[in-house]
Amino acid sequence: MARRRKKTGSVIYTVVLMLYTLVLIAAACYGLTLVWNYAENYEKARPDNTMNAYIDNLSRNLWNEGVAETIAAMPHEVQTDEECEELVKAMLNDELSYSRLPGGSEGDSTVSYNLLCGGNVFGKVTLIRDPNVEARKSSINIPLIGDVLSEQPPWIVSDEEFDFNGLYSSVSVTVPEAYSVSLNGVKLGEEYIVERDIPYDVLKDYYSQYPALPKKVTYKFDNVFGHLSPVVYNEKGEETVIDETKDDSQFIKPVDEAIMGRLSEFAVPFADAYLSFSAAVADPMYSYSKLMPYIQLGGDLDLRLKQAMDGTGNWGHTTSYRFESGQLNRATDVGDGYYILEISAVTTTTFPNHGENGVVTDNNGLTVIVHDTDEGIRAVAVERYDADEV
Repeated sequence: MARRRKKTGSVIYTVVLMLYTLVLIAAACYGLTLVWNYAENYEKARPDNTMNAYIDNLSRNLWNEGVAETIAAMPHEVQTDEECEELVKAMLNDELSYSRLPGGSEGDSTVSYNLLCGGNVFGKVTLIRDPNVEARKSSINIPLIGDVLSEQPPWIVSDEEFDFNGLYSSVSVTVPEAYSVSLNGVKLGEEYIVERDIPYDVLKDYYSQYPALPKKVTYKFDNVFGHLSPVVYNEKGEETVIDETKDDSQFIKPVDEAIMGRLSEFAVPFADAYLSFSAAVADPMYSYSKLMPYIQLGGDLDLRLKQAMDGTGNWGHTTSYRFESGQLNRATDVGDGYYILEISAVTTTTFPNHGENGVVTDNNGLTVIVHDTDEGIRAVAVERYDADEV
């Protein structure tokens, strides 16, 4: 009898254990279901999800007769109504996005977003918690899961504003003042020039003395739907492409072979005469007389040379000078008969009590502005530098 009671007790224990296990499993499943339901509802209640759905719907349904009339009434001088309609439709279909405005959080009752099209703001949307849905709390009293989860009401659109001026883009291009620009086949007039007298980067050191040197202007056109690229024409009316990786020397016309030959014939003897004068070996008047055929008499360079002769205290501090070689490396035509010459020349000068034997060899660089006149080529400005340091 004792054995039978023990066996019966064992069966009852097993059954009770199984029932308890089933209850725990059921409770755990119920708790997990609540958690998954909460997670699903939480995702639905995030404002970004509401905005994603809003943008998707907007891209498919924003265009209507009213929007078409609004776009047609907006200024679009270089585009036809049909072009604008197709471009705006494409933009609304492919380029819509949003960005959250500062302030507000998911725990607040209101958040706002800018509506973007191609990066431009063209509207604003405000979301609020759905007032028709109350917040709910789910208590889950399961081992390891004892937190109280809150389900917030979903977000809905409460207000939307549109300003289609935000669909406009601007086109801006900087070109030499003698160039012209067209946009979508329409030549832009001077009324679209927003900045003038922009110096060439390669000529910026010379404008103070020669204000007639060429300059650049900037064209800007604001009322463009979509993305248009300007077409640039040079002074001859030929279509040209501006290379943004190059300096403004690309706008300076190359010197033809005949003129280059004349400039080379001028450059080497001028460099010899100028460097000989600078060496201050011979009588100053003699050195000046050798330079006179190459300079613009009465000009700024002429004045500087005469001032140097007046300060004769340093004259004769060298005992000899020899011109070894020279060449014209580059000539730049800047218009109105003016050229910028880059000349290199090697000279040997002897200084008393200088170093072991007083002999110094220099690799000279000269930047010379010359003017080609009826009287010939004349230097009007010179800058000297050490060519080894360039």
